[in-house]
Amino acid sequence: MKKFMIFMAALAALVLAPACEKYDDGRPPKDARSEFDRMYPDAWDIEWDYEGTAWVVDFETGPRPNGVEHTAIFDLSGNWISTETELPLNVVPQKVRDYLTAEYGDVPFEDYMVDYFETPAGDFYRFEVYLNGGKAEVDVTEDGKVSVAGYG
Repeated sequence: MKKFMIFMAALAALVLAPACEKYDDGRPPKDARSEFDRMYPDAWDIEWDYEGTAWVVDFETGPRPNGVEHTAIFDLSGNWISTETELPLNVVPQKVRDYLTAEYGDVPFEDYMVDYFETPAGDFYRFEVYLNGGKAEVDVTEDGKVSVAGYG
């Protein structure tokens, strides 16, 4: 009976393991999967998609079922390009919000969510605000660099 239970557990593991990751567009490069696993060992609800020149992986971290959603991008060679996490404005460090205010005053926000980007070149927060009569994306780093990323 004990051997049967071990066999059933092993069979279940083999059947369920592939269900942890979803590949809609084929399998991403092994280097991308390995780097992703190294960077986010506790990720769950993982979905890989091929989008032209990159592999995009949507995933969650944190306690289930209310984890934090992320999107990471890897190039075709498997190198990590960036990870984006949508955060509520109230969790952005006060000094980052102060840098934005120092540069643009009390600008109105499109909503109270902020995109946090992690990149090999450095991390930054992207605010969607109203500037000069239009919507703009403004990037702010924790060391005070403020720049307009684009107008919408």
